[in-house]
Amino acid sequence: MQNDELQKKLKELLIDEEELSTALVERAKRFIRLTKDGKVIFMIPKDKLPLRAQIMLYLAAKRFAREMGLVQSDVASIEEISGSLGADYFVVAARLKELKDSQLVLAVERGGYTVQLAKHNEVLDAVE
Repeated sequence: MQNDELQKKLKELLIDEEELSTALVERAKRFIRLTKDGKVIFMIPKDKLPLRAQIMLYLAAKRFAREMGLVQSDVASIEEISGSLGADYFVVAARLKELKDSQLVLAVERGGYTVQLAKHNEVLDAVE
C-alpha cells in the first residue's frame, strides 16, 4: 500500500509539457512571434528591453520554432544571436555568460546556447 501512495506522490513531480507550453505561448506572444521560416520577430521595440531580455526571448522563440518544426535546432550561436539582435558580439557573449551562470540558458556546445522549457517561465518573468 505504501508503494502505491509513493507512486502517486512521485507522479506529482511530472510536468505536463503540453499544458506548460500552452501557458508559455500565451505569455510569450506578447513579446515575440515567428515567421513561417522560424525567424524571430519582436512585437515590442527591442530598445525598450535590456539585452539580457532580448537574448532570453530570442532563445525562447528558437525553442518554440523547433517545437513547431520550423527549424531543425533550438541552439543558437553567439554570431546568430548578435546578428539577429543587431548587438555587439562581445556584449552578447558577456550577457550569455551571465545568463548561463544564472542557469537561465544552457551552453550545449562550444558557442551554442539554448534555453530549457522548464526555465521559460523564469525567462518571461525576467522580461515582464
